[in-house]
Amino acid sequence: MKRQIRIVRQTVRIGAVAPEAVAFVPPLMRRRLSPLQRIFFALANTLTEGRETACPIFFASRDGEDGLTQKLVEAFNATGDVSPGRFSTSVYNAAPGLWSVHAGNRASYSALAAGEETVECGLLEALLADGERIWIYAEETGGAYGCGALFADVGEGESVTCLAGDPSRPPVDFKAVTAFLSGQRDRLDGRYVTLMVGVDGP
Repeated sequence: MKRQIRIVRQTVRIGAVAPEAVAFVPPLMRRRLSPLQRIFFALANTLTEGRETACPIFFASRDGEDGLTQKLVEAFNATGDVSPGRFSTSVYNAAPGLWSVHAGNRASYSALAAGEETVECGLLEALLADGERIWIYAEETGGAYGCGALFADVGEGESVTCLAGDPSRPPVDFKAVTAFLSGQRDRLDGRYVTLMVGVDGP
């Protein structure tokens, strides 16, 4: 594998996202957003602000709607019933689905979990796609955090070379990816993908 892409935009969120931070969402929907969904909405809004083009979304999260799922289980154990509305937003792909409804984005979206390899596998899926596409990784378990990027095919601006990774390496993690996307390092060496700033390869 060798291809060139562009990082059009990138963003990182560390810490829980308060409801007022997603004030751009209509109140009825905003009240129903889980902590993970608020992180996703904040990231997606930054990546797409001022842009009208619908594009595919690649979402990755190791634990997904863990907090909401725990509350549903506790409610079921206590009463034998759960709220249909809350249940409908506890599924793994709820965040990109709700965002697509909010933004009117009719492009496809996917949701991926792969244990310790979730960050890199989600990133790889997005890198292999064509055209403009959004990649977002987010977690609420173990501290709320997330990052995202808007990728595009090569055009004007600095490009990134994508090469196959090395199976002997550990999978890349959140810190490594955010350091690369933010320009703090010019190379990302992963198990499945290697990224380098520039167009000439290794």
